[in-house]
Amino acid sequence: MKNIKYWKEHYVIESPADEIEGKIKYTSFQSSGKKFELIYFFAGKDTPNVLISPGSGGHAYVFSELGYQMHLRGYNVFIMPKHGGYTIPELMKRHGDALIQIGREFSDRIGIFAEGLGGYAAFYLSLTSSLIKSAVYQNAPVIATEKQFHNAFSAGNGAAKRRKLMLPMAKLLFKISPKIKLPIRLYLDFKEMIDTKPENQKIEQPLIEHFSKDPDFDKNYPLSAIMSLINTPPPNPISTLGVPTMFIVPERGFFPNYQKDLYSRLPDIKKKVTVVDGGVFWMLSNPKEASGVICDWFDETL
Repeated sequence: MKNIKYWKEHYVIESPADEIEGKIKYTSFQSSGKKFELIYFFAGKDTPNVLISPGSGGHAYVFSELGYQMHLRGYNVFIMPKHGGYTIPELMKRHGDALIQIGREFSDRIGIFAEGLGGYAAFYLSLTSSLIKSAVYQNAPVIATEKQFHNAFSAGNGAAKRRKLMLPMAKLLFKISPKIKLPIRLYLDFKEMIDTKPENQKIEQPLIEHFSKDPDFDKNYPLSAIMSLINTPPPNPISTLGVPTMFIVPERGFFPNYQKDLYSRLPDIKKKVTVVDGGVFWMLSNPKEASGVICDWFDETL
C-alpha cells in the first residue's frame, strides 16, 4: 500500500481506524508466477474463513472496515488485492490460488463475499470448484454473455449510454489492439452510483471523491479486460451450482431487476436473496449493518 494513512482518513465510517489498523495482519499467495499480498484479520486457527473480493478499481483497504466488522463476528477475514486489469478467467485463477493458500494455512472452511468485478469472477469459479463453501454477492454476479445482462448493462443515461455507444467501436478496436488501456470512468461512473437516500448520500459523496484521488486505485484497464466483462461465458451452466448462495440486492443498486431474475434461475440449492435499502456502495457506507447481513448467512452455511 503506497499511502497507508489514506484509507484510515477516508474509508473508515463507523469504527476506530487505529483499532482496525492494529488488527491487520499480512500473508501472501502465488498466482501465475506473481506474488500477491493478502491483508487479513485473525480470529483463530480453527475458525471459519471469509475472503472478500472488491469490485473494479478498488483495493483491499477500501474494505478494511467491513472486514474488521466481520472479524468481530468470529471469522478470519482475508481481502483480495485489486484486480489490476486482468480478464475474468485470469481473475478466476487468482481467486482459486488465494483460496488454496488460505486452506493450507488455516482451514478449508471458506466463504466468499464478492462485489462487482470480484463477484463476476467468484461466481464463475463457484461453478467449477469446491474451494468455495458458501458465497454472498452484491452488485454481482452476472452471466456475461446473456442478452438480459447486456440490456441491463446498457440501459439508462450517463455511463450506461456511453457503454451502449462505445460497444461497437470497442469490439472493432479489440481486434486491432486488445492491450490498449481505456479509463474505467468511460463505462463506470462512480459518482452516478452514489445513493440518493440522503443519509447514505452524505457518507458516499466524500467517499467517492476520495476514490478519485486515491493513488492506489486502478484508473485504467486494458481493453481485453473490459471486453471480458461481457464476452466471457460461464465455465458451466448455472444449473451445476452447488454452493450455498446469497444475493444482496440494493434497491438503488446496479441493475437490481437483473440480479433478482438471475437469482430466480439458480438451481434448488440453499439460497437467499436479501433486498436492502441502499445503493451500489451500501456495504461501505453501512459496514456494521452489512457485516451483520453477510455474517448471518455464513453463520448458517459455514
